[in-house]
Amino acid sequence: MTDADALRELNTDIWHAYRRAYNNGDAASFIALHTPDVIRAGGPEKVVRGFREFVAVTEPWFAGMAERGSSVDIDFRFTERLAADGLASERGVYRLTGRRADGDQRVFHGRFHTFARKVDGRWRIAVDYDSDEGGTVMADTFESGAEIDDVEAFNG
Repeated sequence: MTDADALRELNTDIWHAYRRAYNNGDAASFIALHTPDVIRAGGPEKVVRGFREFVAVTEPWFAGMAERGSSVDIDFRFTERLAADGLASERGVYRLTGRRADGDQRVFHGRFHTFARKVDGRWRIAVDYDSDEGGTVMADTFESGAEIDDVEAFNG
C-alpha cells in the first residue's frame, strides 16, 4: 500500500524541487536532491555514474546552458508510485522542452525510474535511471500518466 502523505512529501522534497531546479538552471539545488551515494544510469549517453561523476557532468551542463542563453523545462507523469517506510520507487515519463537563445524549441520524451529514501527527514533520490526514448508513443504515454499532484491515483 502506498501512503498518500508519503507521495505528497515526495512531491515537495523531490518532484516540485526537481522541476524548479531544472527550470531555473540551478545545478546546486538539483544536485542536492540526490543522496551522496546516488547511482545515475541511462540517459542519452547510456552510462552509469556515481555521485562524483554525476556532479562533474551536471554542473558544466547547467553552466553551458546559461552561457548559451538556453533553458530547459521538465515535467513528469507517473505510471507507478510506491512508497512506504521511508523508501520509494517511482516510474513514469518525462517531457523536456529545450529552448535555445534564438527561439528554437524542441520537445523530448523518455522514461524514468527512480528509487528514493528518506535521509534526515527529507526524501532524496538514491537511484535515477532514464531512457531517451521518444516519439509519439512516449508523448501519448506522457499525456495518459498521472500528474505529480495526483497522489490519489496511487493511494491504496
